[in-house]
Amino acid sequence: MALRLKLFMVFLGILLISGGGPLYAAVSGHIALKDGTILKGKIFGMTNGVLRVRASTSMQNPIPLRWKEVTGLATEEPVTLVLDTGETYEGRIQLAEPGSIQVLKDQESAPVMIALNSVKAIRNSKEEAGAGEESKELDEITLKNGMHLIGTIASMEEKTLTIKTAYAGAISVQWDEVEQLQSRTPLSVQVFEEKNESDGDDFLKTSRTTVTALGGSGGIPPARVKTINIPDLRYKGNFDLGGNRTKGNTDTTAVNASTDNTVWTERHRGLLNGKYAFASADGQNTAKNARGTLGYDYFFTKRLFANSYEFLEYDKFQGLDLRSTTGLGLGYQFFDTPSHSLSGSIGPAFVYEKFQETGTTKTATGAWAVDWSYELISDRVRMYHRQKGFRDLGVGGSTALRLTAEQGARIEVYGNLYLKVAFEYRYNSDPEPGKNKSDEAFIWALGCEFSS
Repeated sequence: MALRLKLFMVFLGILLISGGGPLYAAVSGHIALKDGTILKGKIFGMTNGVLRVRASTSMQNPIPLRWKEVTGLATEEPVTLVLDTGETYEGRIQLAEPGSIQVLKDQESAPVMIALNSVKAIRNSKEEAGAGEESKELDEITLKNGMHLIGTIASMEEKTLTIKTAYAGAISVQWDEVEQLQSRTPLSVQVFEEKNESDGDDFLKTSRTTVTALGGSGGIPPARVKTINIPDLRYKGNFDLGGNRTKGNTDTTAVNASTDNTVWTERHRGLLNGKYAFASADGQNTAKNARGTLGYDYFFTKRLFANSYEFLEYDKFQGLDLRSTTGLGLGYQFFDTPSHSLSGSIGPAFVYEKFQETGTTKTATGAWAVDWSYELISDRVRMYHRQKGFRDLGVGGSTALRLTAEQGARIEVYGNLYLKVAFEYRYNSDPEPGKNKSDEAFIWALGCEFSS
């Protein structure tokens, strides 16, 4: 029963991961397991102790089965067996006594009895001989439940190990479930200097080393590993552009563009973002505004950070020539994973404003910010909400409340390209005379994300 549950969970996980094709051409087969489970389906070969089987036409990718759990095997088409002694046998596999199989080369030859535990690899006889050798160049990961995964180790961050496989695309594994691993190429590993400090204030006490194995006797314990193949200096950014153009009975133009850029290391994070919007109708300008932020965060601990920023705004139709907000604050990173991030900050700021009609004002203000992002569908749809708020403290006579918020979704189109659908809301409780307190905008844009 336990094995059936494990097989179901593996199948369910792989079913949700798109991409990746089989490592070998499939042959029809019959597989018997130690717990009495009988599987009938397509066999995609066996290497490194893992048999890949698609036991249902509804499965998008083969599931990995541990070879040591197999007690019987049969194929309807010829395959090539490679034994641990180096010998090879080609033919159809027939069921025999539990723990053994028979290889039938042709109808005139007597079957050859082979013990299952002596079989090193199985491949389709129609495949080139070199195909089976490729598996020797793959990495091997052993989980605490005894399961072996074969593939290429891509990276590990935030306790999630990413493995690229030929039979199931990219697979994510919880790092806490990893017992040991062996890599064919050197891995750049960031290690905690003190054990069990991965979630405490000493998260910055790390060192770097290069290894090809983790866990096992004499190896670095996985619990001490913070990241694998993650560079010290990292960059992530995006740029999106949207708009429309109509001509005829109505003549309209609309353009909106934005960019977000982040550079970070263990303790430092730099931010640069900007946004521009323009619209006209029948030759008359109807919207023209821009804003941008330059910020810096310094992390005291894994979660707690101090921030400083310069926030600039311009809006022709609010009568605003320039608003400059310079602030300091204290922030907290509640979540920070590839699938879910949430941070907030609060602190004082100084505001300089220059209006077209009322001139300039200078005032102190209280500021807050929220930045939330959540991957609703893995690698497909990401929801987000960004908010900046300011409440003037009465210095200089202003007690205005200002809020800028954008919420929406990013939908992957192809590769790094995405479609952004968003709603933007801006509010000023004390606008210029004759101006509205709020502005709203619906945004459609095509964007590109890039990182290093």
